Amino acid sequence: MRTMPLPDRPVVHDYGWNFTQANHYIHLFPAVIRLNEAVRAEAVLEGGQSTCFFHSKLPATALCDVSGRLICDLCKTEWNGKTVSFEALQSLLADDVAVKQERRCTKWDDIALSLVIFPVLFGPIVVVTAPVALGICVVKWRAGPTSLLRRSRWRYVVAALLAIFEIGFGGLLVAAMFFGVEF
Repeated sequence: MRTMPLPDRPVVHDYGWNFTQANHYIHLFPAVIRLNEAVRAEAVLEGGQSTCFFHSKLPATALCDVSGRLICDLCKTEWNGKTVSFEALQSLLADDVAVKQERRCTKWDDIALSLVIFPVLFGPIVVVTAPVALGICVVKWRAGPTSLLRRSRWRYVVAALLAIFEIGFGGLLVAAMFFGVEF
């Protein structure tokens, strides 16, 4: 089996016609075509030298623009004009949807608590907000983490108990108004 040689550029259009009689669009990782001499690193000789975050025996030659870690020539690569480590590059190339979701997280437990506590000040709105808060507690209980920081689900429990109390109290008031029941 013949193998095609590596191209000299990271992005090549119509590559491989001489080998497979088919055109290929190739987008190579820059480290694949980097010369081997550039990735050789010598061991740290002095105790005061900075070492690579990932390789403790190799000297640090660059600073990762994403993570801020000291990295050696083996770990260093270029991405969109930035010097990055492979670990930082992997996080940069992660799914954009996951990155957007990490930056923004709806805290449903706080919303449920707010829907139960604040409307008490305004009275009649509780008739609408208490069932909504109870619904949020039931639906979002098992939906996943309540925030990016690990928090327990006690807020759901408190919001659900307060919502049940408000619904019950509202039911008693409705019964008193329509049926003339006195307490």
